[in-house]
Amino acid sequence: MNTSLLSGLISKFDIDITFNEIVAYGNGLINDTYLVKTLPEGGSDYMLQRKNHKIFKNVPGMMNNIVITTDHIRNQLIASGASEVERKVMTYVASKDGEMFVNDEDGNFWTLFLFIADCQVVDYIQKPEQAFKAAQAFGHFQKQLADLPGELLIETIPNFHNGISRLNDFKTAILNDPAGRVSDHQLQVDKILGRADEMTALQRGLDNKTIPLRITHNDTKINNILFDQEGNTLCIIDLDTVMPGSALYDFGDSIRSLGNKAPEDEPDLTKIEFNEEIYKGFAQGYLSEARSFLSSNELDLLPFSCRYMAWEQAMRFFTDYLNGDTYYKTDYPGHNLVRTLAQIRYLEVLEQNKGIMEDIISRN
Repeated sequence: MNTSLLSGLISKFDIDITFNEIVAYGNGLINDTYLVKTLPEGGSDYMLQRKNHKIFKNVPGMMNNIVITTDHIRNQLIASGASEVERKVMTYVASKDGEMFVNDEDGNFWTLFLFIADCQVVDYIQKPEQAFKAAQAFGHFQKQLADLPGELLIETIPNFHNGISRLNDFKTAILNDPAGRVSDHQLQVDKILGRADEMTALQRGLDNKTIPLRITHNDTKINNILFDQEGNTLCIIDLDTVMPGSALYDFGDSIRSLGNKAPEDEPDLTKIEFNEEIYKGFAQGYLSEARSFLSSNELDLLPFSCRYMAWEQAMRFFTDYLNGDTYYKTDYPGHNLVRTLAQIRYLEVLEQNKGIMEDIISRN
């Protein structure tokens, strides 16, 4: 993108900086991000990011979520006497109009936040010690926000993990069958629907308040954690999906990916196995922070949450496949069906390991 256009956007923010250069940064699939290098060298640099308002349809509300949560965490850090606070929580810059974003001529939303230097990101967990640290970081993030009412925030993606809503979408896809694919996959349809009553209990628990509504991250991948050069966690990033939900979402979705020895689109179903050591390390790290604020009901449901997230994701892949592959990017014909079969198989593997998973939680 033209540097002069980017510098014009930066000039709309309430900050006085001298540019050195502006360069594209990262390979994100949703937002466009640029590193703003400043002068003199050695000073603070910034990140300019275009938010995808086709996915996040209420960017002002999303940014309000981010400001509420980061301000809350920052105030906690300051009150506790923490050092290097600016490295332990994301810092966004307001515009000269007092908003947390600016708009370009095409109506796109842009935000500016402080670049956290001298850090590293890990893309893959290879050993239980890494799982422990990642889980500890996500547990600590939830703990920092545990006393902040979830009702203060909006849903940046409405019904994102709402199993009842997702189930209704799935049933609509079956009924309409726009791609003519339902009849060939009745076994998979039955496997999803046959578990529906058990799985939608999570949403019913949120609706009747037997499961607390909390502020959750909703994208608990390890590459959304910043580590320092010694491998210690600094802070959680990529806060676009921070919104009201269940703590169970974050735990379960992590194990949906980390606890599987195979990729989520593995075509050879015999390779899909439960990684007990990674699960154990993650559970220990998470509970070292989260046990202090989770309810007994939430603790009991942690193993279930892993099965729930596998069921939900299988249903989402399957819904898209039945609709003709209109949502997820696919690399080849039938990719969403491969994903569906892999997720259903992983769900079955988790069911087979239910007792082991419950025992690990109870002992930690």
